[in-house]
Amino acid sequence: MTLPPCRVSAHVSTRAFFAVLCLSALAACAERDPDAERAAREAAAPWLATLDAGDYARCWNTAAPWFREQVSASGWAERAAKTRAPLGALEARRLDKTTFATNPLGAPDGRYVIVVYASDWVGGNIHEQLAMQEQPNGDWLPVGYFVRQRRGD
Repeated sequence: MTLPPCRVSAHVSTRAFFAVLCLSALAACAERDPDAERAAREAAAPWLATLDAGDYARCWNTAAPWFREQVSASGWAERAAKTRAPLGALEARRLDKTTFATNPLGAPDGRYVIVVYASDWVGGNIHEQLAMQEQPNGDWLPVGYFVRQRRGD
C-alpha cells in the first residue's frame, strides 16, 4: 500500500518549518551528547504512546511551548488524525538513530535531539522523526513530529 505524502507538524510558519529542516540536516554533521540523547529518547516514548492512543489534545498540552506557539490544539489534532488514520494499528517501532544539536540555525537557542524511529503499521512502514528540545528545567519536550514513508524494506 502506498501512503499519501504526510507530515504532521506543529510548525505552520515558514521559519519554524525551516528550523526543523535544519535540525534534520544536522544528522550528517552531528554533535554528540549521549546523556542528552538518552534523556530525549526516554522523554519521547511516553509522548509517542499518547500520540498512538489518539490523545492529540494531551500531546499538544505536553509539548514544548515553541510547539504550542506554532499551531493551535485543534489544528494539531486535525493534522495528527488525518496523517495517522490511514496507518491503522502500530505493529512495531524501533529506534533508528538520534542526533544532538546545540543552537541550530532557525530554531530558538537551546539543546535539541532528533529521535528517529522505523515504525511498522498495518497500513505501511514509516520513519517517525520527533524533534525534542531541552527546557530550562531540564525536561525534554517535543517541538516537532514528522513522518515519511520508508522505502525499500
